[in-house]
Amino acid sequence: MQTSHRLETLFWRWTERRSPRARQVTLRHRSIYVVPSLSSLGFLLATVLLWLLGTNYQNNLILATSFFLIALFFITILHAFQNLSGIKLSGLNTQPGFCGEIFHIAIEVAASAQGKDHYLTLTESAQSEVSVVVPARGVVKVNLPVQTQTRGWLSLGRLMVKSHYPLGLTRVWSWVYLDAQALVYPQPKPAQLALHFGADGDSEDGARLLADDDFIGFADYQPGAPLTHVAWKQYARGGELQLKQYGGAEQDSLWLDYQRLMGDVETRLSGLCYLALQWQKSGRDYGLLLPGLRIEPACGESHLHKVLKALALFDLRDVS
Repeated sequence: MQTSHRLETLFWRWTERRSPRARQVTLRHRSIYVVPSLSSLGFLLATVLLWLLGTNYQNNLILATSFFLIALFFITILHAFQNLSGIKLSGLNTQPGFCGEIFHIAIEVAASAQGKDHYLTLTESAQSEVSVVVPARGVVKVNLPVQTQTRGWLSLGRLMVKSHYPLGLTRVWSWVYLDAQALVYPQPKPAQLALHFGADGDSEDGARLLADDDFIGFADYQPGAPLTHVAWKQYARGGELQLKQYGGAEQDSLWLDYQRLMGDVETRLSGLCYLALQWQKSGRDYGLLLPGLRIEPACGESHLHKVLKALALFDLRDVS
């Protein structure tokens, strides 16, 4: 078992040396492999039988047919190789998303200078397979579905480019190591507030969750807001659950504090991600407090991406 695993590892290292990982990869003869397909076995068997039949009965028409089929088989190998030769694959920027979602890694496939269409299939795993037709001298954008399971940088694995063009008698393929990445945010899930923090939203280090100067009105309830800011009297009288708003220099300024939430690392990061999305929708300024990192309160899409990126890469060795 260990020997076969070592041989497999050495084989994949050998293929990667022949086609190094890069942002753009062009398929050349060094990295393209052609073998007869299973369906070609029946084709070759029928060809041999025809040749034997023609030889036995000295029938020139049957012999000519068998020779034609043999020539067709070898010509098919040439066309199968040319179908992949010269194809350029480029990794494009992929929009970030959340853990657990199916990402669509963007790949650009450009045809060679030859004036013909190319028929191929891109496969990253059993669940990630896309067939594409690239027109002559054309460019096609392919979105390859990839299931995400962990936060951080999602790198495209070993990509197989394969084809059975033109008649299905050959199987031609190439392994490509494409440098394509996407940022995976933590999965947004509500998390519980740590018990050692008071209901007024103040932590042991004095950091405030909300400013509470002068009362200025009500706002819709947002998950994660301090219980002391809930308008309990209005809710008890049958009204909707709302928050009391206060004026002052720190109005609507909130902190996403890692230490305020309960659970393990992933549970806390998911809770912070959930709150960031909720507070972004409410238009409030919010900041982020992580061990060793502090992002000052702000608002907007760029600020949200900065916060979510920090959560995605938190405590990971490779954050490049």
